[in-house]
Amino acid sequence: MISGIIFSYIFKNTQALIMKKSIFLVLLLISAMGYSQEKTVEVPKIVVKVPLGEQVKLGDVSIKFLQVLEDSRCPKDVTCIWAGQAIILVEITELGKESRQVELLFGGKKDNILMESEMSVIRGISLSPYPASDSVGQLAYVLLVSEERKVG
Repeated sequence: MISGIIFSYIFKNTQALIMKKSIFLVLLLISAMGYSQEKTVEVPKIVVKVPLGEQVKLGDVSIKFLQVLEDSRCPKDVTCIWAGQAIILVEITELGKESRQVELLFGGKKDNILMESEMSVIRGISLSPYPASDSVGQLAYVLLVSEERKVG
C-alpha cells in the first residue's frame, strides 16, 4: 500500500513537471513569433560608381559626373584645423524631362539628393578617393551614388 502511494505521488509530480515544461515552451514560441512580427524589412540600397566625366544609367535616370568644383578636404595624412569640403557638379536626366545640373557638397550636413520620385530616392553618398598630401592634382575622382527604393 505504501509503495502505491509513493508511485502515485511520483507519477503526479512527473505529469505536473511535464505540463509545466510544455506550457513554458508554448509561451516561449508565442512570444518569439510575436517579436518576429515587429521587425521591419529593410530594402537594400543599389550603389553605383560614377567616374568623373562618365555617365551611368539607373532605370529611367541618367547621371553624369561633370566636374569637381572644389576639393578642400584635409588630406588624410595631415592634421588640419578644418576638415574641408568637396563640391561637385552632376547632370541628371530623367526620361522625358529636360536635364538639370546639381551641385553636391561632401563634408557638410547636406542631404545630397539628386532625384526623388514616388518610387525611389537617388543620392550622392561619397566622393573618392579621399585626398592625401602627395596626391594633389592626380586624383581619379569617383562619385558613389545610391538608389533607395521607397517602401509603401
